[in-house]
Amino acid sequence: MSWWALVPDALALALLAVVPGALALRLLGVRGLAALAGAPPVTVAALGVLSVLLAPLGVAWRLPAVLACLALLLAVLGALTWLVSRRRATTPDGGAWRPGPLGTRRALAVAAGTTAATVLLAVPFVATLPAPDAPLQQWDAVFHLGALVTVRETGVVTPLGGLAPLYGDGTLAPYYPTGWHALLALAPGASVPAVTNAGVLVLGTGVWVLGLAGLAREVFHRRTLPAVLAPLLAAGFVAYPVVQLTVLAQLANGLSTALLPGAVLLVLRAVRAVRARAGAPAVAGTLVAAAAGVGGVVVAHASGLFSLALVAGPLVVGALGGWALRLVRAGHRAAGGGVLAALAAAVVAVPVVLANLDALSSVVGFERASGRSHLAALREVLLDQTLAYSYPGDGSGHLAVMAATVVGAVLLVLHRRHRWLTAALVLPVALAVLAAGPADHPLRWLAAFWYTQAGRIAPVAVVPAVLLAAYAFTTAVDAVRRRVPARTAGHLALAAVLVVVIGTAVARLPLQARVVASAYVPGELAWGTMATAQELAMMRELDLPAGAVVVGDPFNGSALLPAVAGVDVVFPQLGASGMSPAQRVLQEGLAAIHEDPAVCAALADVGATHLYQDTATGQDGAKVDDRTAAMRDVNVSEGFTEVAQAGTAAVYRIDACR
Repeated sequence: MSWWALVPDALALALLAVVPGALALRLLGVRGLAALAGAPPVTVAALGVLSVLLAPLGVAWRLPAVLACLALLLAVLGALTWLVSRRRATTPDGGAWRPGPLGTRRALAVAAGTTAATVLLAVPFVATLPAPDAPLQQWDAVFHLGALVTVRETGVVTPLGGLAPLYGDGTLAPYYPTGWHALLALAPGASVPAVTNAGVLVLGTGVWVLGLAGLAREVFHRRTLPAVLAPLLAAGFVAYPVVQLTVLAQLANGLSTALLPGAVLLVLRAVRAVRARAGAPAVAGTLVAAAAGVGGVVVAHASGLFSLALVAGPLVVGALGGWALRLVRAGHRAAGGGVLAALAAAVVAVPVVLANLDALSSVVGFERASGRSHLAALREVLLDQTLAYSYPGDGSGHLAVMAATVVGAVLLVLHRRHRWLTAALVLPVALAVLAAGPADHPLRWLAAFWYTQAGRIAPVAVVPAVLLAAYAFTTAVDAVRRRVPARTAGHLALAAVLVVVIGTAVARLPLQARVVASAYVPGELAWGTMATAQELAMMRELDLPAGAVVVGDPFNGSALLPAVAGVDVVFPQLGASGMSPAQRVLQEGLAAIHEDPAVCAALADVGATHLYQDTATGQDGAKVDDRTAAMRDVNVSEGFTEVAQAGTAAVYRIDACR
């Protein structure tokens, strides 16, 4: 498969992610770059609503139906905005609270920076993958590949039990965020791994850098350079998208991260509109847009709400605190003091209450070991080496960006501007350090909302980091232009900044490529190889009878069959949640098929017709797990007929139970 074959999927995903949300934001009064950058979270929010509504109505999740429903939602929104603007008298507010038009030249500069950043992030991904349809071979990736197969087969993508077929006999129907799968299920490509890789490229790079450019423009709306630099700075980070979307394979959570900048942009615009008393229609439009943006982040992954609280929380808390102080200064001490007290109580009480909710017990109670000191963890986070223990390096290639980030934070505090950005950096950095540091720290529970994993928190810190670094570099260029009248000096300063920023991104390419390889390239995979290149080729060419169901150890590659070969399997994921009694019998004794009649009964119960077996061991670099040890080493010398073979893996027809 060539990379050109991925273009229709990538283009379809880009249009689906941006166009519906941009049209909705335009109806709500958001224009230009802000509408494009804030569009993806609004689109995902709309898809989340439709996914819940269409399932009980029996409407299959297919592109024509979804487009028709999106058009209907836009029509309703258009009618409501028309009625509001027609019935309510408005006065012009001058629009000083929002950025003005970019202009052609500045728009081209921002577009160039965003495009260059997207290319830089895509290069290690495209150059490292063995093929465009190479599957991610990580724990979470197996689930997401199987989930996309399930959505395409059933036409159901509601988070309220839509992925039940992945759990045993389907009787367990837990909540699971399906924003990622809802988007990708609408792509035209037939190959699930190829569509997934297109999603990583479009959503994990394109949407991400577009959101950062728009957010930088919204924050520093009197300057254009930060909007050019922010995406380029993001291209030099490894924590996101490379680590989260490849080696950690947190695709749903990674989509939530990609939507974070656009959602923060919409929240910032709403705060400014309220503060400026921009008029009821404008304030209402920005509040609805902000609510939709927040909804999109949560639809993508519930933990996105906590990530959003880290970045946008200081902004909202600062705005409410400023309003309370103004009330006090105006003589309304009781009201102002009450607001401040309620705000302080909420900041302290909300995390405590959430940490004790039964609904979050599986998240907060997740135990994760750690062996590094807080100082070592801080160094890892600041130098963008969250997985430094797995991918060693000195981190010196990121020193300039780290220094610029710290300088930018200090400058904003000294200049008394956008100080919420400094807090938005400190919070995720501190939580990532707690997650990666010693397990006995009394405040480590605060990181539990991200499964106490630094790799989930570090990407959140990238959002304020690139804005702060962009501000520091812009301030340096401005200082040169003020002190050296010659126009050439300003151009040279700008060129020097671009060399540092782009040079940092280029210097990180080898590290990014190593991380990608550890998730895609057989033999280099972190935590073991599930299927080699030869075995994947066998899967793609596998020709089994209609209705065939394959049983086998999911860790040795059989769980990839639904996505790669389009074949049903008994164990579609690596987790053990919701297994049926027959599945447990097979997991605990498949190798005893010739001695234990219960195994044949279980095979009949699940409808298994074929066996997938790989004889590679952990010493060979294979992915193995003690839980499925009784499924390996099945004696296939009798009662089995080989139908395909490659490397150490083979597929057999099961005749032993006839």
